[in-house]
Amino acid sequence: MLDPSSSEDEGGEMVELKEVTVPKNPGGARPTPGRTANSRGGGRLQPRGHSRPSSPSPSVGSDKEKEDLEKMQREEEEKKKRLQLYVFVMRCIAYPFNAKQPTDMARRQQKISKLQLQMVKDRFQAFLSGETQIVADEAFINAVQSYHEVFLKSDRVSRMVQSGGFSTSDSREVFKKHIEKRVRSLPEIDGLSKETVLSSWLAKFDTIYRGEEDPRKKLKSVNIV
Repeated sequence: MLDPSSSEDEGGEMVELKEVTVPKNPGGARPTPGRTANSRGGGRLQPRGHSRPSSPSPSVGSDKEKEDLEKMQREEEEKKKRLQLYVFVMRCIAYPFNAKQPTDMARRQQKISKLQLQMVKDRFQAFLSGETQIVADEAFINAVQSYHEVFLKSDRVSRMVQSGGFSTSDSREVFKKHIEKRVRSLPEIDGLSKETVLSSWLAKFDTIYRGEEDPRKKLKSVNIV
């Protein structure tokens, strides 16, 4: 039989061996989920799926608003440019129709030749000689005589006709400028404005220039034929 004292000693030694052989958690070991939960308090783990989303920072929002504003401004500028271009093109298209056109474009562009100039001189000379049926006062006759002697017979007009730079419109404009000064210097006539006198003189000038005869004389020639 064994001695009880010896069995107790062996039992004590076995307890000591078990205590020595029990492994302890080292400092760098990963803790168990139970201890981690207990150490953080509450003993519960927060679910990951219900975490609170992070809100955008104020700087990111301001940058986006700035980009949107710049985009709107660019679109507005492009719209204005397109509108201005459209208006410009429409004005270019409409200009020939809205511009003031001369009443007689063919006559305005008609150049006078040497032969035509001589014919015009002869017509004015015939008027001054009283060979036409055109009724005129002394002031108009003096204006026509000055125009005929000073302008039509000048070497300057001959050179312009020779170079092809003299037209019917030019001749009429010169006469108009010439008589405007004379009409302004005339005394006032009751019931007759100077504009009316000027228009009447220009009409008589056109009749002389074109060499049109008196309508009654034309009618007589037609009856004779």
